[in-house]
Amino acid sequence: MTGVELGDGTTLSADVVVLALGSTPATRWLTGSSLRLRDGVECDALCQAAPGIYAAGDVASWHNPPFGTRMRLEHRMNATEQAMAAAGNLLGDAKPFAPVPYFWTDQYDTRIQAYGVFPPDADVRIVHGDPVDGCFAAAYGHRGRVVGVLGWNTPRQVRTLRRLVVERASWTAFTVVPALRPATVN
Repeated sequence: MTGVELGDGTTLSADVVVLALGSTPATRWLTGSSLRLRDGVECDALCQAAPGIYAAGDVASWHNPPFGTRMRLEHRMNATEQAMAAAGNLLGDAKPFAPVPYFWTDQYDTRIQAYGVFPPDADVRIVHGDPVDGCFAAAYGHRGRVVGVLGWNTPRQVRTLRRLVVERASWTAFTVVPALRPATVN
């Protein structure tokens, strides 16, 4: 049997285990500056850390207005897009950086794509395909809204579902499919 052993000794059975590791932003050199440093350099929605100081990429933590939360993303696409937004705002654009977070990875013959956010207490529904077949799309709902979509070998379907995240669609869009709590997903 394959599974994950938790810190308390509990084992959760699983057919597939995906491990994702984060990073710690290198901000020690900024200790003693007037910048707020908590999970990176804290910025506002314009990527501004302090008057005349902007941050972007893995080191920047900012408030993303559509999701109503502070986030720091460790993906090359975010670093590029946030750098362009920070430069524009430094030059006077005054436009909030408010992307739908996105990542993808190819792991051998598996393509995993995700749009949005994935709160630990979100409802999860398989909305296309079947995990048993290795080809499915899942939607994540939180506080009555679609906040994320995940695709496993379903690039076309997950790109189509992205629209629901962008529009912050009502979670009732998926009422025909029973919800799964994250702790019960195998």
